[in-house]
Amino acid sequence: MANVLLVDDDPGGLELRKMLLERDGHHVSTATDAARARERFRELPPDCVILDLRLPSPEDGLALVREFREDAPGVRIVVLAGWGADLDDRPEKALVDEVLAKPVRSERLITAVRKRA
Repeated sequence: MANVLLVDDDPGGLELRKMLLERDGHHVSTATDAARARERFRELPPDCVILDLRLPSPEDGLALVREFREDAPGVRIVVLAGWGADLDDRPEKALVDEVLAKPVRSERLITAVRKRA
């Protein structure tokens, strides 16, 4: 299964998604802000990053997308977006493998991670 980095500033959503992905057999590291996400990314390079774009601003998530793609071109990046317009007309949209609208269904999230596993 996959090593997953899950980044979300909503602790409840983060725990729920972590539990769901671990039940599916994945190893999950978590971060609630951009600084911690960078640390986790370096500590255990993930196969897949699930990233809430607003941490709390979209610029935080967009910066992580750029950095992660540059540091690990093969990593799968899945963005969770409550506002799809956050990626519209942005160059980072081309750096993302998949965008899932929030709230995301459990099956959809698992399927997105399995594409890389």
